[in-house]
Amino acid sequence: MINCKVIENRRTRFFPLVNAKLVKVIASSLINKFQSLPLAMSKLFSTVNSARHSVPLGGMRDYVHIKKLEMNTVLGPDSWNQLMPQKCLLSLDMGTDFSKSAATDDLKYSLNYAVISRDLTNFVSKKKNWGSVSNLAKSVSQFVMDKYSGVECLNLEVQADTTHIRSDHISCIIQQERGNPESQEFDVVRISELKMLTLIGVFTFERLKKQYVTLDIKLPWPKKAELPPPVQSIIDNVVKFVEESNFKTVEALVESVSAVIAHNEYFQKFPDSPLVVKVLKLNAITATEGVGVSCIREPREIAMVNIPYLSSIHESSDIKFQLSSSQNTPIEGKNTWKRAFLAFGSNIGDRFKHIQMALQLLSREKTVKLRNISSIFESEPMYFKDQTPFMNGCVEVETLLTPSELLKLCKKIEYEELQRVKHFDNGPRTIDLDIVMFLNSAGEDIIVNEPDLNIPHPRMLERTFVLEPLCELISPVHLHPVTAEPIVDHLKQLYDKQHDEDTLWKLVPLPYRSGVEPRFLKFKTATKLDEFTGETNRITVSPTYIMAIFNATPDSFSDGGEHFADIESQLNDIIKLCKDALYLHESVIIDVGGCSTRPNSIQASEEEEIRRSIPLIKAIRESTELPQDKVILSIDTYRSNVAKEAIKVGVDIINDISGGLFDSNMFAVIAENPEICYILSHTRGDISTMNRLAHYENFALGDSIQQEFVHNTDIQQLDDLKDKTVLIRNVGQEIGERYIKAIDNGVKRWQILIDPGLGFAKTWKQNLQIIRHIPILKNYSFTMNSNNSQVYVNLRNMPVLLGPSRKKFIGHITKDVDAKQRDFATGAVVASCIGFGSDMVRVHDVKNCSKSIKLADAIYKGLE
Repeated sequence: MINCKVIENRRTRFFPLVNAKLVKVIASSLINKFQSLPLAMSKLFSTVNSARHSVPLGGMRDYVHIKKLEMNTVLGPDSWNQLMPQKCLLSLDMGTDFSKSAATDDLKYSLNYAVISRDLTNFVSKKKNWGSVSNLAKSVSQFVMDKYSGVECLNLEVQADTTHIRSDHISCIIQQERGNPESQEFDVVRISELKMLTLIGVFTFERLKKQYVTLDIKLPWPKKAELPPPVQSIIDNVVKFVEESNFKTVEALVESVSAVIAHNEYFQKFPDSPLVVKVLKLNAITATEGVGVSCIREPREIAMVNIPYLSSIHESSDIKFQLSSSQNTPIEGKNTWKRAFLAFGSNIGDRFKHIQMALQLLSREKTVKLRNISSIFESEPMYFKDQTPFMNGCVEVETLLTPSELLKLCKKIEYEELQRVKHFDNGPRTIDLDIVMFLNSAGEDIIVNEPDLNIPHPRMLERTFVLEPLCELISPVHLHPVTAEPIVDHLKQLYDKQHDEDTLWKLVPLPYRSGVEPRFLKFKTATKLDEFTGETNRITVSPTYIMAIFNATPDSFSDGGEHFADIESQLNDIIKLCKDALYLHESVIIDVGGCSTRPNSIQASEEEEIRRSIPLIKAIRESTELPQDKVILSIDTYRSNVAKEAIKVGVDIINDISGGLFDSNMFAVIAENPEICYILSHTRGDISTMNRLAHYENFALGDSIQQEFVHNTDIQQLDDLKDKTVLIRNVGQEIGERYIKAIDNGVKRWQILIDPGLGFAKTWKQNLQIIRHIPILKNYSFTMNSNNSQVYVNLRNMPVLLGPSRKKFIGHITKDVDAKQRDFATGAVVASCIGFGSDMVRVHDVKNCSKSIKLADAIYKGLE
């Protein structure tokens, strides 16, 4: 095995042992990549680390080496405070001139390492107790220089293995140069692999259990100092401090240990002596023996810095160290708008109503504005298991309040307004409002550590029910202010563990019905490996919803006139349709249409659409022959007045093929009814022009888009995807633009499903590509400029509806001109849609397509 050591700094390069090109390239690469590597490395190697062989002492080019000469002697008290002989190892690098010996091949002109080894053994054995490793090293060094005139310079290391029970070994390194006693400022006392247990790390599991760390400490022994550093007391102080500490980062730990040592009385006398401390976490990354950091500090540097987490340091064994605590970030006053992210949860009574009330109470405050609200998720109790499931989410607010004032407002809403009673920690509650993160007006995260408030929330990183909704609202590049890792990475780490309590159900509320329990569309998510990127992503694994098309029109493209009849006949058709669907499915969505939206169709008047659809919806809702708890009613309309009337008579879903594009009042109607589900669809132009607008080469939002992400990865890093996904990203951006307008008008994210609009402003090939790229759409997000501010749009967790039934693109491939002849092929397309991630499919042939859906769920989702 060949070892190659490369010591490189920005001024000097040494390749002392083997000229290994690969290692040189790696060193250069590291220097170039990490521009912050300190220039002061040369001082480390020349004075503290000794860099044996690297920097020739006294200009010597020839050396004679003795490596680890073993002997036993008393070095003062051992690990158990006993005056027993200890094994020690002597290593010597003796600079000399053996050119004559080399030329004559005669040993008498060089240093005889056999004789020197014998002499050293005799010298050490003559004294019963050397007192310390340092004393022995100093004496051996002087002995060698006095006895062997051929030694021009000396690098000596004396190592003892049992001097302290916590350390693998303690050694003393001394350098001497004949005739030049001032050549080196310091000798070194080295404490190697000091092993301790401490709380260290940013992850939750690291905060719950202590783990091993090792410290390597190099203490400078100034040449002008009569006594060496007090090793025993320094070790005792460091051990006590580390084992009582509670740091998140090794950087903070290594800095603090340096300060503990620097405050020792010995180093106060020598403030320019460089201390070297290295910390390794032994179990942080399983594929390594350890990872960590090191630093070089001079006592005067640390003495000049106020270190709030250190109490005064003394030599006594009963030192009490104050644990670390991050300093509070300065917080702006009441005249500036700041941002905060709050987590909410409820598991008592009407959970959704409690959440709505809490958000309403927040919004009524003049000092608080609701910016965006996440989806709502249902989760199993995490800590105290014997209670009902929670409903959770996050809300982004703008506020003039300070963090403490915002906390008081949250507690007021919890305990005074919504009558929360706290029996014990993590128990049932009507409402819970926690400040998760707080940002100043510049968008910088604020860190708060107070007795009653910690920001960021100390337990957020262990909770999927917090991180999942939070990641809907923040960009994938948003870093956790303490761990300096993207928050989405923390969420992925939780999912990778695949714990049952991390399973979430996305909930889409439906309106309350008399005599019926609160209803929701439910979408269960799980982790799956994505074939496009090799990344694990969240996908829906719950049963696919079936939406049955019921056109009460004379001119719809495939079934015009089929259900254009009296209410009684229509109701009989609905009852049969429901039986067909409910034979295999737990529920059915009936989508009633009173106005054909096929391209280029003549549009019925608003009054006619109301006449065709509203009485039918009312009759369905009032029918005693239908299982009302299993029938979900939808209306296919782009008109706000029609939607308003439909809501009055019991509709649950507004299915708007225009995404609010055809009627500017639609979003206001949806916002007034936060329990109504809204399907936001993609199209372009209007009914008469959409077919001429299927050109997606250029992005409609253009320069307003700042950054795009697929699977939380910047699209610029995905060369294989960038060119292939222009269509779906265009559709995603245009859906996102409509989404922003909906949110700005008061629509809640929890209300929205999305539909990429098969057949609307798409060619037949584009329809196929959209189906294939549904995984991209469901994991697509972007930041953009909107109204002079940056907005983040995330389609993650947005359930997707696809409506391929009998569409023209199917006939183009199967040569079926008659739309009704496309039902068999529609079943195949429906199965493909589910395979690519559709959460809901809209079909005409309910009886047969329900079978396709059931089979696709079994194949692609493992559902039986």
